[in-house]
Amino acid sequence: MDNQLLKFYFIDSSQKLQSWLEVYLPLVKQVAREFQIKLDDKRFSADHLGLQVISKQEFDNCDELLLKYCALVHDGIIHNRRNRVYQFNNPITSDGILIPRIESFEPKPEADIRKLRPVIEHIAFKVEDYENFFSDCKTNDLPIDKSMADEEGSKFFKTKFLNCVEIEFRNDYLKVSK
Repeated sequence: MDNQLLKFYFIDSSQKLQSWLEVYLPLVKQVAREFQIKLDDKRFSADHLGLQVISKQEFDNCDELLLKYCALVHDGIIHNRRNRVYQFNNPITSDGILIPRIESFEPKPEADIRKLRPVIEHIAFKVEDYENFFSDCKTNDLPIDKSMADEEGSKFFKTKFLNCVEIEFRNDYLKVSK
């Protein structure tokens, strides 16, 4: 990847990411409010940002950038692609939301990269009383793109991509290995 393009990921520094979040998080809250979800409610706590890249080289280049102001807390393979979780050295706070981590992942091997959304793909929140919340969201026709559960008991669902926003709701915090 041309290193010049990395600047469009807005992750070269925590200050640049903070600045981008000042635009993004109000939009996330607005989309959630359209479905009667108030992310300021104490039952929601931000878990992570999800960073989609479109090549192995971009994954490596983003890793170098993130390690300047984050600590690697998980390095693994999920769905046959590399996945890393980084803990911010100083959690990022914007619009009343504290974000402690960022997750980076390569495209799945079978992915059509023309259909991927590189850069911050989603924001994830842990939800107290996940099962009732998920049921309410289905009842209220929240447009859900996918829902998953793993063998360790982690569950999540993601909204469809709406107005440049995709929100992931989880029953627990993203697992870390370090």
